[in-house]
Amino acid sequence: MIAVTCRNGEHFTIDPREIERVETLPDTVLHMVGGRTYVLGTGLDELLRAVRDSHAELLVVQKRLSGGTAVLADSAATLRVERRARVRIDDSPGSPADRRPDPDA
Repeated sequence: MIAVTCRNGEHFTIDPREIERVETLPDTVLHMVGGRTYVLGTGLDELLRAVRDSHAELLVVQKRLSGGTAVLADSAATLRVERRARVRIDDSPGSPADRRPDPDA
């Protein structure tokens, strides 16, 4: 689910899989599969970011539930994502905490 705001200020959530199409001229208009239409107060870029983040979050949840392997079936193709062990190389910058200067040096 993604949170959207209509032009009139109403806040609600929608399932991004139910979006049939989006028009952007002059306003961002969502056309849903069931025939509902929403005029958004935000632009297309923000909507696309929300949909992308929603799909990424779903992928992470599926990956955790499947024990490291997520298989997403789509009508066009199947995407297989596997968890791999992380390898730390000595010259890797690491986390921001690792890059802080050593106060004792």
